[in-house]
Amino acid sequence: MAEVATAIKPQDTKAIVTWKGEAITITFQDVKSLVCPLASDQEVAVFLKTCQSLQLNPFANECFLIKYDSREKAAFVIAIDSYLKAAEVNHEYDGCEAGIVLKDSGGKLEFREGAFLLEEDRTRLAGGWAKVYRKDRSRPTYVAVNKNECIKYSRGVPTSFWAEPKQPWMLRKSALKRALVEAFPSLFAGTLATAEITSDIEGELPAAFEDNGQPDWPKFWVRVQNELGLTEREAHELLRTQSVKQMLEIEGLNLGQVWNQLVDKVKESKATEAYPQPMDVDYEPLFDDATAEAPIDKDWLYGSLKVLKDWNIGQYIRGTFPEAKGKTIGDAVASLTAEQRAQFAAEIQKRLEAKPK
Repeated sequence: MAEVATAIKPQDTKAIVTWKGEAITITFQDVKSLVCPLASDQEVAVFLKTCQSLQLNPFANECFLIKYDSREKAAFVIAIDSYLKAAEVNHEYDGCEAGIVLKDSGGKLEFREGAFLLEEDRTRLAGGWAKVYRKDRSRPTYVAVNKNECIKYSRGVPTSFWAEPKQPWMLRKSALKRALVEAFPSLFAGTLATAEITSDIEGELPAAFEDNGQPDWPKFWVRVQNELGLTEREAHELLRTQSVKQMLEIEGLNLGQVWNQLVDKVKESKATEAYPQPMDVDYEPLFDDATAEAPIDKDWLYGSLKVLKDWNIGQYIRGTFPEAKGKTIGDAVASLTAEQRAQFAAEIQKRLEAKPK
């Protein structure tokens, strides 16, 4: 008797994408709870399959699923810079060219590569152009766009990333996106670019951390903990603030902008491998050369400094070893002599032992 295939339920759908060299799993529930709660089960399933086929990570703001009303159809939106990344998945992709279109007083058009524009040429800006090459085609796909059809407005004025200084770059991007869609119709069918929706921040999902117009604090802190691996205290320390809410009120930010700041801070910390704490803003290197003999075990040091969070380590190093160089704890420690590092390690051990259990 022939076996009957079991249909896969939309709720069982998931996407596995490679981001920064690591495989990341995005589940049905992730999309429903964190990306687009109003999307239907079928729309979420299609979104996940598209994420996997294009290798795009929605939690890195590479793509979005947007739906403001349950009666409407969800829109799959790709951050405009991610179109090139997605195109590279296709083996037939063979590069691109893109630029801006200028028009002089006589109506003559100039097709300039890139997006460089002098102040006196701003009134001449007329549009953008792009060519996308495929290995299996003898001619490139060419697209030119008109400035007036591309600019997006909010309350009668251009949205912030369509402000006049950004228009050359955005017109180039818009033309390139359309050329990529025409060159690879099956790859990008039914998608929109962030530049094609009315949003104030390019590459960011509108109202990503909002609930009925108010900051969605539970969603924000869940993502901070699950995706960045930070506690609330660690997030506040990285942002150098006692309250994220105050950042919103005083600096006029939204939670999406705060999230982007946190992501950048985490990247900076990881770039130093261990010892992410800064020395101080005004601390200047005293010597250009440094010895690096018998380094302190990084894992031990990093773990110890996390325990000793209340200790002003930068001030201690600066006061005890004035000849230390570098603007991060890691650089400063690496510049110490073996004897000084031993003294520093002994001080850490003493403080760890004095710490209440």
